Amino acid sequence: MNADDDGVTLVELIIYIVVTSLFLGLLALMFVNGLRAQAQTTDRDSATGQSVVVSNSIQTSLRNATAFTITSANRALIAKVSTPGGGRECRAWVVTTGGDVRYRVAASGPISTSNTSTWTVLVNGDAASGDGAHPSLSRRDGNDASGKPKFVPVDADGDGLTDAFSRNGQTLSYGLEITRGDATVVVSNGVTAQAAIVGTDTLTCW
Repeated sequence: MNADDDGVTLVELIIYIVVTSLFLGLLALMFVNGLRAQAQTTDRDSATGQSVVVSNSIQTSLRNATAFTITSANRALIAKVSTPGGGRECRAWVVTTGGDVRYRVAASGPISTSNTSTWTVLVNGDAASGDGAHPSLSRRDGNDASGKPKFVPVDADGDGLTDAFSRNGQTLSYGLEITRGDATVVVSNGVTAQAAIVGTDTLTCW
């Protein structure tokens, strides 16, 4: 037996260490990428779920509304809504500066949007991270240089901030971007108040 066959040489040991380090580095990179992808999926699922909750709440209520108004710099919506039992109630939604979407139901009003701290939170915002709901209502303004539709933010009251709600007769348009981490889901839709009231409207909501 040749003495050169005993053990490993220094060169071989260095090669083993380099190969092992590369392999472990690759495993670590795959692990980190997997965690990042999982976090992005979780963020997108969360943003999507919250967008569905907000949109369904507005759509269902406004279809059964007899009247509605937009207040608080076009970031608050209050509606008179007919209920399945034949009654009516007031419902309100507010997009706060902190990124919350808050919701309230009341048997009668008026509903004040000046303090929404006790309202139900549909979207929980975080001003520090940018998470939450942000008004993003836009309108088409022709086409860009490539021929694609161009959209510009709606700022009907001229306060320099994009609106969340606008109306045209009995039709409501709304636009929000809901952000969770790296994921942003756009909520953009319209709905017409279709319910009618017979007799005198005695319900006060605003």
